[in-house]
Amino acid sequence: MNTNKSKWLMALVILLLVANTATLVIFWIDRAKHGPGPKGEVKDFLVKELKMDSVQQEKFEVLREEHHHAVDSLRAEVRQAKDHLFDLVKDSTATDSLKLATAEEVSRITEKIDLITLDHFQKLRAICTPEQQIKFDELLHEVVNRLGAPPAPKGPPPGGLGRPEGPDGPPPPSN
Repeated sequence: MNTNKSKWLMALVILLLVANTATLVIFWIDRAKHGPGPKGEVKDFLVKELKMDSVQQEKFEVLREEHHHAVDSLRAEVRQAKDHLFDLVKDSTATDSLKLATAEEVSRITEKIDLITLDHFQKLRAICTPEQQIKFDELLHEVVNRLGAPPAPKGPPPGGLGRPEGPDGPPPPSN
């Protein structure tokens, strides 16, 4: 009887190893199909994907510098405005209208950045050939996602899987 148990245990261990190996292989194959995540320079990605010539690359670099120059100070303003907004947490007398006005200030600055970025992409598209423009149009959403992608979080969010705990402990399970 004891040898029968150890045979079943050995078979179970082998089955689990095969299942884990298959899962890893599927994960690697899927990752290879979809390419790397948002790592790497967006500039290099666009140059490669659009097959830009040297003249286009020089123009692109000028456009990038203009864009960075235009949005750097605005990004600092966004940080300051958000600091001011979240400083209101400490102010128990902050009115809803003050909160709204402060949040709207963050939105106004962010809107400026978005419009400058839109203009930048229109200028970039204009230096492309008609064939490159088609490819650019296909890549645009991926490029925007790469630019705005925050770093991947490490581990689960504080308080569990996205369900914050209240003062009386974790919320009741939802069905």
